[in-house]
Amino acid sequence: VDPIFFYTGNEGDVQLYVNNTGLMWENAKPFGALLIFAEHRYYGRSQPLGKDSGSNLQYLTHEQALADYANLITTLKSKLGAENSPVISFGGSYGGMLSAWFRLKYPHVISGAIAASAPIFAFKGLDPPWNSESYWATVTRAASSMATVTRDASSMSIVTRDAPSSPSVAMDESS
Repeated sequence: VDPIFFYTGNEGDVQLYVNNTGLMWENAKPFGALLIFAEHRYYGRSQPLGKDSGSNLQYLTHEQALADYANLITTLKSKLGAENSPVISFGGSYGGMLSAWFRLKYPHVISGAIAASAPIFAFKGLDPPWNSESYWATVTRAASSMATVTRDASSMSIVTRDAPSSPSVAMDESS
C-alpha cells in the first residue's frame, strides 16, 4: 500500500509551499507516495465565504483547519480507493504545529507527522512555562557550532563546518 504525504497548509497561498517543500518531493518517489498539498482556509484561493471571508474570521481557527484536512483526506482516500494508505503529514512553523496537532486530534486519519520548527510548547500558561531565553540560547549555540557563513569577493555564500575534516560547501549563484 503506497503512502500519502500530506502538507498541512499554513498562513499563506499553498503555491508558495508547493515550490519550497523539498523534503516531501525528495522522498515521494522512493516511498511511492502520493503528494497532497492542502491550502489553509482564508489563505490563497481558499476563501470559504468569498468576498465576505474577511468579515467572518470566527471560522479562521486551527480546529477548523484540522477538520478541513481530516475531511479532505478521508474524501480523497475514498475517491482514490486508497482507504488503507497510511498518511504522513508534513509542516513547518505554524504548519508544523498543525501537523503535530493533526496527529494528536485525528490519529485515525493520519499515521504520523513531521513537524519542523513547530513551537507547540510556546504558549503562556504551560507547565513548565515557555522560556524564550533558553530557546534562543539553544538555537544560537546549535547554529554557531554547525556553520559559519561568509561572503567572498564574488558574492557567493560560503558555508563551512567547524570540524576541519568536513568539506566546505559552496552555493553558486545559479542554485
